[in-house]
Amino acid sequence: MVQIGYINYLVIIFIVTGIFILRYDAGTYKVAKMKKEYRVARITGWVNIVMGIFIYGANWAYETFFW
Repeated sequence: MVQIGYINYLVIIFIVTGIFILRYDAGTYKVAKMKKEYRVARITGWVNIVMGIFIYGANWAYETFFW
């Protein structure tokens, strides 16, 4: 059964914002030699990407096994 909801948008937002943070924020901090901000931006970017992948997998598992 196909379910219409907001989970797919949430996954896309997490992954895209993670990529943008890694690409632009971390790059800007690296050029400016701001070590702490660079490290936090990288961690935040990767956490966003991992959360997007995790939510996608959890949603797939829920729809496959429990729905």
